[in-house]
Amino acid sequence: MRLRSAAIELLGFLIFAALGLPVTAGAGDSGHTGTDTLVMFVGEDVEVLSIASRRQESAWKAPAVAEVITREEMWERGVRTVSQALGMSAGFYMARKEWGSEGYLRGIPDSTLLLYDTVALGSDATKSLQLLDHQLSLAPVKRIEVVRGPGSVLWGPDAFAGIVNVTPMSGKDLDGVETGVLYGGPGDQGAVYINMGKDAGDWDAFLSLSGRSGQEDDTPCNIARFWGDGKRACPYGDRFGRKTPERSRYIEASGQFSFRDWFTASGLISDYKKPYAMTGPTTETNPEKLTWPEERSGPFGYLKLEAKKDLDHASALRFMGSCSWINTDYGIIGRTLEQKEEAFYGELIYDRSFFAGKGLFTGGMSFRKKDIRNAPVWQSYFPDYVAQKKTVFLPICSLEDYDDRLRSLFGQYTHKIGDVNLLLGMRSDNHDQYKDAVSYNAGAVWIPGKEWMVKALYGTAYRTPFARQLLGQEKPELEKIQTLNLQAAWKPSQTGELGLCGFFSRLKNHLMEDVYAGLSRPNKQRIYGVEATGRISPLKSLDLAANLTLLNNSGPDETYRYVKYWTPEPVYEELRFPYDTGPKRLFNLMGTWRPVERVSLFARLGYHSSAQLIYPRADRFSSVPGAWLLDLTATVRDIGLPGLDLRIAIRNLTDKHYDMPGTYTTIPGEPFSAEVALRKRW
Repeated sequence: MRLRSAAIELLGFLIFAALGLPVTAGAGDSGHTGTDTLVMFVGEDVEVLSIASRRQESAWKAPAVAEVITREEMWERGVRTVSQALGMSAGFYMARKEWGSEGYLRGIPDSTLLLYDTVALGSDATKSLQLLDHQLSLAPVKRIEVVRGPGSVLWGPDAFAGIVNVTPMSGKDLDGVETGVLYGGPGDQGAVYINMGKDAGDWDAFLSLSGRSGQEDDTPCNIARFWGDGKRACPYGDRFGRKTPERSRYIEASGQFSFRDWFTASGLISDYKKPYAMTGPTTETNPEKLTWPEERSGPFGYLKLEAKKDLDHASALRFMGSCSWINTDYGIIGRTLEQKEEAFYGELIYDRSFFAGKGLFTGGMSFRKKDIRNAPVWQSYFPDYVAQKKTVFLPICSLEDYDDRLRSLFGQYTHKIGDVNLLLGMRSDNHDQYKDAVSYNAGAVWIPGKEWMVKALYGTAYRTPFARQLLGQEKPELEKIQTLNLQAAWKPSQTGELGLCGFFSRLKNHLMEDVYAGLSRPNKQRIYGVEATGRISPLKSLDLAANLTLLNNSGPDETYRYVKYWTPEPVYEELRFPYDTGPKRLFNLMGTWRPVERVSLFARLGYHSSAQLIYPRADRFSSVPGAWLLDLTATVRDIGLPGLDLRIAIRNLTDKHYDMPGTYTTIPGEPFSAEVALRKRW
C-alpha cells in the first residue's frame, strides 16, 4: 500500500508540475540538450563531468572543484573499490573501521553524497552506513566523478562537503562482451563478472553481473552469547566462547537501456553479507578486552527512468524518476535488527541557453518521499551491558518508523563575460518532518587562456537529521555548512599541470553520532586548509602525479549527554570529547611507467598523519601514529590473446603492522594483500 500510494502521489505531482511549468523543471545526468550551445565544451579531448552543472562539461572549466577518475585509471592503479579510488584523491581520508570504510572529506566524516548513476544511495537512519567497499562492484563502472564542496543547490540535502557520482557503462561504451575473474589473498578472495553491451545505433543496452566472496575479517571473538531468553541476558560466565566471522559475499546485477538521446531506463540490484568482529572499550573499572561478532547484510538497489525533449534549438526539458531501497539487517551476537528504507524521487528540469550560448540556465522542481521502518534507536550503551558482571539487564533499543516528504524548487544560472563565467544558484527545500532550508551558491571561473584557470566558489548545504535526532525533537535544526573555495591551476601543456585550492568551511548545529550512545549536543566548527595537486610527464612513457592536503580546525569540544544509570528514572551525565577531523595531513605520490606499448607499471606511495581514537564514552583519547603505505600494480594487455589483459596488484607493501582508530579501540590497519585479475573483451 505504501508503494502504491507513494507512486500515485508522485505521479500526481509530476503531472501538476508538467502542466504548470512551461519553462522550469528538474533533472538527471542523461546529457545535454539538442544543441551544442548548451554544452560548455565542444571537440575538446577532456574528462567529462556531469554533476557540477547537471550537464556534461570539462572538469577544468566546471564551476566546481572537480575531478574525474576514469575506468582505465582504476584498472591501471589496481583499484578494487570506490573507497580505494577516493583514497588517492586530494581531501579524502578513508578510515578503516571494523564494518568497512568511513569517508572523511576535508576533515568532516560521513559528509559526502554518494550517487550511483545520479541516484542517491545513502541511509537516513545512520550516516555511518556508506556503500564504499565491495557492496558496489567496479566491474560496470565507467568513471567516478568527484566534486569537493557543497552541492545542495542542484542535488538537495546531504550534498554537504562534496559529491561522488559513480557512472556506469552503457551499450555505447561496450559493444560486445567483457568477462573478468580475480583471485587474491589473504582471505581466499575470489570474484567474477560479465559485462554485455549492444550498440544498435538508435538504441543501446548494457547488462552486468558480478559476484565476490572472501574472508575479510578473521579476528577471533571471545563473546559468543548475550541475549539469553530475550528478557534477561546470559550470566557473565556463560557469554564466553570462540567464534570467528564467516566469509563475506557480494552479488550484483545492473543494466541500462537507451533509445536515441531521449529515453533511458537503468537499475541496480545488489545483495551482500559482511560479518566482522567488534571490540568493546576498555576502562579502568573494566580492563578486560571483549570482542563479539556483528554483521551487516541485506539487499539494496534502484530503478530509474529518464526522458528528454528538445523544445527548440536552445532549450530542452528533462525528466527523471527513481525508486531506491536499502534493507539493512544489522546482526549483533546472533540478534538481527531488520531496517528498511525506501525512497521515491521525481524531478523535472528545464535547460535554456541565452545570448548566443553565453548564458545557461538550469532550473526545476523535485519531489522525494522516504519511508524508514525499524530504525534502531538505542537508549542504552550496549558495550556496558556486554561487560556487566553482576547484573543481567538487557539494553533498551526501540525500533521506530517514520517518513518524510521533501518538495524542492531550484535554479542555477551561469553567464560568460569575456574569459569569466559567473555562477549564481538557489534552492528551497520544504520538509514535512524537519525545518525548511534555503541553499545558495555563487562563484566565478576565470580562464584567461588554455594554460590558466582560477575559481572562486561559495556554497551552502544542509544535512538530513539522524533518525535519533528526528525522533527526539519536533522540527529539529538542520546541520549547516558554508564553504569558500579558492582554486588556481596552471597547465602549460598536456604533459604537466599544477593546482592549488584553499578552502574554509563553517559548520553550524553539528552533531556526532555513536550507534549506541546517541548524539552529541549541537556544536559549531571551523575547518580550513589547502589542497595541492600536480601532474607531469617528463617522458612519453612516464606519468607522475601527486596531491597534498593540509587542514586544521577550531571550535568547542563536542558535548555528549548520556544515561549514567537508572533509579528507575534516568540519571544523566555530560562528557566532552574533541571534534574528529581524522588525519590533518594527507599525501599521495603516484607514478605510471609504460616501458613498452602493452605493459604499464603503477606505484603509489600514500601517507596519512596521526589520528585520535575518539568516541563519546572514552575516559581517555589515545592517538595512533601516521603511516606510509606503498601499493604496486602491473598490467599487461593482449597477453597471449587479443583483448586478454592481466593485472597483478599489491597493496600495503611497506607498513604491514600499523594501527588505525576503530570504533572503541585501535584495530590493525589494512594488511598486505595481493590480487591477480584477468579480463577479456570478446
